[in-house]
Amino acid sequence: MADDTLGIFKEAVRSRRCCAIRYRDQVQVRVVEPHAVYEDASGEVIVDCYQVSGYSESGRAFPFWRPFRMRKVSAAVLLKQTFVPRRSEGYSPTRSRYRKGLICAVADGEGPPVQPVLSSAPMGPSLPAKTLRR
Repeated sequence: MADDTLGIFKEAVRSRRCCAIRYRDQVQVRVVEPHAVYEDASGEVIVDCYQVSGYSESGRAFPFWRPFRMRKVSAAVLLKQTFVPRRSEGYSPTRSRYRKGLICAVADGEGPPVQPVLSSAPMGPSLPAKTLRR
């Protein structure tokens, strides 16, 4: 996966734009609506997409949900075509698979994309009340 591929998917999520991708060095192109980018339990970056056209190795009829492993995306291009969140087709930015490793996800409404929430809890031990002098 090229470094800019992740950036393309982040922008697609942010602007709700479709992408044309090549997967596993296949020549055929797939057109997808990227809804969420996240790390799975093993640390691999995944993008959950609603595939609307193009190649399907399984021959399934379009459209359908499909997770793509970012490391296997050999090319990605941002398209002008926009999409609406596929809530009625089962999309939810609060899915349990997104909780730990969410990078970005399409929001339900018209708002900005969902970003991971960083903990505001203190990290590490507390500092002593007295400051140390040298």
